Amino acid sequence: MRTVDFHTHILPGIDDGAADVETARKLLCSQKQQGVDVVVATPHCYKHQSYRAFVEKREKALQQVMESGGEDFPEIILGAEVELYCGLSERQNVRKLCIENTDYMLIEMPFTYWNDWFYDELDLLESRHGIKPIIAHLDRYIPGSAQIRYFHKMLERDALIQINAGALLRFGDRQVVKKLLAQNAFTVLGTDCHDLKKRNCNFNAARRVLQSRFKGNLFEKLMENADRILQNQPVGRKLD
Repeated sequence: MRTVDFHTHILPGIDDGAADVETARKLLCSQKQQGVDVVVATPHCYKHQSYRAFVEKREKALQQVMESGGEDFPEIILGAEVELYCGLSERQNVRKLCIENTDYMLIEMPFTYWNDWFYDELDLLESRHGIKPIIAHLDRYIPGSAQIRYFHKMLERDALIQINAGALLRFGDRQVVKKLLAQNAFTVLGTDCHDLKKRNCNFNAARRVLQSRFKGNLFEKLMENADRILQNQPVGRKLD
């Protein structure tokens, strides 16, 4: 079983993640030291960007990183954290943003009140392009009472969900994660690391929390889910 960090911003100069190659190198070395076998590189990709240009820039950034000492790094698999917007499913080349060699795509929901069109767009990605969305860091979107029905609607869809490692390290957020688990809504784990300070690689700390505070070999099951996704195999969200 491979250990997978499913959400990272380690590629330099492409978004608000690693500022330069040296930062990227240090982040990757840290992940290696923490026992991470595979890093999914998911730089932000926004509505206004040319997807073709984004892919070219991503490839160049990866090449720069590998030339800085790739033998000391985990395996790097390319993906993107794709902004959801009305019309995403109509874009040409949208499948280029899927996680490398899979039909899965990491989707960043808008940080606004949720609306019905969100779900329509997710359905169109699948029906038109065969894309299987994974909702990034759902722990950051826990809504107020005004939109709670939209949140439950997401869970009722059997959506694939990624949770940030940092949510396991804060008491309040950890209670949110427990609620998600109670609804079988937690699919994969990612650090969402950006830098060496405030948003660093906290994979080991999250692993310890999962192994000490949660029952049922949860960490291992999350890694199995991630590995199945990277092999482009079906994965269910149920973890018990």
